[in-house]
Amino acid sequence: MNKSAFMIFAALSLLTGGVVLIVKNAGMDLSVFIIVIISVFIGIIAAVVYAKRVKMLIKQVVFSAKIDLQLYNLPYSSSPGMNDIASVIKLIIAKAKESEEQLNRNIDDIKKIMDAVDIGILVVNKHGSVVYANEYMKRFASLGRDLTGIYFLDIIRSYEAEALFNAVVAGSPSSQKEISLFTPEETKFSLHMKQIEYCTHEQCYLMTLKDITRLKQIEIIRQDFITNASHELKTPLTSIIGYLEALKENYNKDFVNTVYKNAKRMQRIVDDMLVLSKADRGSSEFTVKEVSISDVISEIQSLLYNEIEKMHQKFIVHIPDELDVVYADREALFHILLNLIDNAIKYTNEKGEISVSAYDKDKETEIVVRDTGSGIPSNELDRIFERFYTVDKARSRALGGTGLGLSIVKHFVLAHNGKIWVESTLNKGSAFHFTIPNKK
Repeated sequence: MNKSAFMIFAALSLLTGGVVLIVKNAGMDLSVFIIVIISVFIGIIAAVVYAKRVKMLIKQVVFSAKIDLQLYNLPYSSSPGMNDIASVIKLIIAKAKESEEQLNRNIDDIKKIMDAVDIGILVVNKHGSVVYANEYMKRFASLGRDLTGIYFLDIIRSYEAEALFNAVVAGSPSSQKEISLFTPEETKFSLHMKQIEYCTHEQCYLMTLKDITRLKQIEIIRQDFITNASHELKTPLTSIIGYLEALKENYNKDFVNTVYKNAKRMQRIVDDMLVLSKADRGSSEFTVKEVSISDVISEIQSLLYNEIEKMHQKFIVHIPDELDVVYADREALFHILLNLIDNAIKYTNEKGEISVSAYDKDKETEIVVRDTGSGIPSNELDRIFERFYTVDKARSRALGGTGLGLSIVKHFVLAHNGKIWVESTLNKGSAFHFTIPNKK
């Protein structure tokens, strides 16, 4: 018999003896005594059974807690009991707090990422009130404070945005629209709205605002380029086809010369388009090395010698020896100078003067191509570097120009991280300036 059983037996014996004495002294009926004894025994048995169940439940809780603690590598006491359960509960609470802190850190990291992106992000509730705004939207709103609770139309001032929001609230899964906003100049944005599960107690909506102004400008340039290229190629091609049809009926030397002239013009346009394509790709296509400006100019002068002699023009080169070497892609520098010098020759009258000079600008060399030609009207200066743009289209075509030369020059200069600008006086001449690196 173990200690616990002995103690229970002794207690029952004492209790029974006491009850017998009470009954005997009180003259109580024996049947009542038996009922009392049975009730006491039933109570004791019930208490023992309940105590075993409680003990079993405690063991199950402790066992489960032990497994959980082992998963998180937390300490565990090997002696089960109420104190052990309290320790387990404290450890679980501590782990819950640690998990909450980790969750908050993750949320902060996500917010930092959303603040770093160059896209506006808003989360609004079904009433249009801001629940969250990233740093882009805070700068965009220029309100100088937290945007939480502000109606989104006070930030994105566009009725198109409101219509888009109403459509999504009405049930559309997502909507997208290009809108124009003034910030203060007109800016094109792509606005996207979508229903999301973000808010705790109500439905929320995600709005993203992306600046697409530059993309739209590029798209316009692309469309204009295709239109202009098609037009420029169509004119000589139509002429070639017409004269070839005439040649089928009757051979004529003048017809052949016209066909040849127009074919050469088409070839020049295609060649310039290929060069411009390389200029668009930028420095990734370059082989940068030491290049002699004088050598490049000598090659161009030999190439254009007949045109210079024909117009009895004076060609002057002033490149100091200490400025002769630059770091550039030789082919790119060749196309820059070829186009500028060729234009100077074409638009300078007979016996005029063309000069190429170089000046020191610290880590850059400034090269200037001057002429004494017809000059450029002041209202045209801002557009002369556009593709296919010419001040005098008729004269340009007569001289064999394609309208792509200055655009090629600009793109190659910018690809070298240089600058280009022009100074011009009508009927007195022009000076095209550009810079090129002279050091690695």
